Amino acid sequence: MKKYLLLLALATLSACNPGYHLTNRTSNRIGVDSLTATTDSSMANFLKPYRQGLDKSMNEVLARSTGRIEKGKPDAPLNDLLTDALLKQGSEKYGKPIDCSHLNYGGIRSNLPEGTITTGSIFEVMPFDNQLIVLTVTGAMLQELMNHFAQKNELVMGGLRAKIHNGAVQDVTFTNGRTLKPNETYTVLLSDYVANGGDDAGFLKNPVRNENINYLMRDALIDYFRQVGKTGQPINPVSDGRISIE
Repeated sequence: MKKYLLLLALATLSACNPGYHLTNRTSNRIGVDSLTATTDSSMANFLKPYRQGLDKSMNEVLARSTGRIEKGKPDAPLNDLLTDALLKQGSEKYGKPIDCSHLNYGGIRSNLPEGTITTGSIFEVMPFDNQLIVLTVTGAMLQELMNHFAQKNELVMGGLRAKIHNGAVQDVTFTNGRTLKPNETYTVLLSDYVANGGDDAGFLKNPVRNENINYLMRDALIDYFRQVGKTGQPINPVSDGRISIE
């Protein structure tokens, strides 16, 4: 047994030290240019049904708009449309009303075009696989959330109106008739990214309750725009001035 162990040790040592040493190293730059590269027909045929399926999905017309829908500060048509859409779809998925919704401004990655809005358009606006979270928070924590984003002039909310004065949020009124009180609890619909402390929102990590409703933000928006499209009415991009600066 000892003999076999010795032979195994020698073999391992020999494998780890093959006796080769790097004496020279050269490199060549290989350019890849889609304009000059030849097409691999076998690979193209293999991918064709997948590309056709993807194109069909991405080109599905969900709704139409009478004008370009853009984001902006402190308020803009896209800000209002997206947060209202998420609040509506999220409340239906949650099974009960939610007080307000929030979007991090940087998470809105594109604007929506005038005319046809497709599934691909929504992917451009919301390319990340973020989940919708319902946080139950105190009024004091909700105030901190709003102040945090208001200080950067990036407060994007649905379900309420508010004024920003010197980076602090004031005169908050909810569309459901509630007012903001420090010791009462409120439900906020937002992304798992922010709920888990993203965008420097670490103060949200200890809410009263954190509920993942298993609904991608992007899917919620696609569902909303599809429903709007079925009404036959185009979207009129307007801002209601819900967030204002004094």
